[in-house]
Amino acid sequence: MPTEDSTRNRLIQAGIRLFGEHGYKVTTTRMLADEAQANIGSIAYYFDNKHGLYLAAARYIAGALRERLDIHEPITVPDDRETARATLEAIVRRMVRTFATDTECRHWLLMVMREQLHPSEAFDILQNQAFGVVQATLSHLIARLTGRAADDPVTALETHTLVGQIVFFLIAREPLLRRLSLETFDTDTLATIEDLVVSHLSLYDARHDDRR
Repeated sequence: MPTEDSTRNRLIQAGIRLFGEHGYKVTTTRMLADEAQANIGSIAYYFDNKHGLYLAAARYIAGALRERLDIHEPITVPDDRETARATLEAIVRRMVRTFATDTECRHWLLMVMREQLHPSEAFDILQNQAFGVVQATLSHLIARLTGRAADDPVTALETHTLVGQIVFFLIAREPLLRRLSLETFDTDTLATIEDLVVSHLSLYDARHDDRR
């Protein structure tokens, strides 16, 4: 007999898959229940309705992303640049490995991309509970390295550019694998990707030197 938690989780996972593949409007409660192998009434029981399940799916993605990146709230930035740089590098390497190799992240992608194109209440959840937390953490570390304020528009652009480099290994994963004649990223390739992205952090040293 399935537990309540397992039924609820199956519905969320079904929602992530179906909302991503078909969109919110096309996905029906019957489709969701069948995909989750659950009674259709369980959607109302756990989430009130389809919209409630959609928002729960967004909350799940936000929470799981924070867990994988081990970023739960904007950190207290180290006073010295060397420690700040080491902290930023550790986060960047964790992000690269998560987005390049985590199978579940690929399952989230379609739903997240739909929200990027047509933001809804679910996007607010993703932004406030995950994306914004990650962006704020990176921005404060980059600000320490460059000497700019964390809320400086240039810092925001630096942060967005860094995240874009990393996320592209998720979004454009298949074209790169084919170009490299790989089925998945092996250990050596993954290490090379990490090192390449980390090497770009030296740009922030240059930004700091220019301001002195």
